[in-house]
Amino acid sequence: MPVLVICRTLIGIGSAFPDRGVSAAMRWALYGGLALDIFATTRLGSHALALLLAAVVVAGATRRLRVERPIFPLLSVLVGVTISEACLALLRVPQPDDWLVYGQVVILPTVLIALIPTLPIFFGLRWVLRNQL
Repeated sequence: MPVLVICRTLIGIGSAFPDRGVSAAMRWALYGGLALDIFATTRLGSHALALLLAAVVVAGATRRLRVERPIFPLLSVLVGVTISEACLALLRVPQPDDWLVYGQVVILPTVLIALIPTLPIFFGLRWVLRNQL
């Protein structure tokens, strides 16, 4: 889900009306996060907050850049998933015992797994949403 939200944010930034595109990405983050919370039986709003935070950071960092190049979705997913997982870690357990171990065991594999489908999802979403932008 973070990959979809971040790719939708990038597509919204690159659209003719970035405000509408980013607001649609924020709705994706909110509804997707609430769905993840319901299906994962976590605290209601924790995934939504993490996805919204990741989308806001990515939108703020890339608002002046041309995001059509393949490196931007990869870097954005790298940053966004890291922020999302760190936020979820802080919301689940207030004080993780060892951040280095948590980063190596949870965050690093999650980021690497999220990078695999990034480019197909980005270009597929851009193709599907080409008439709405």
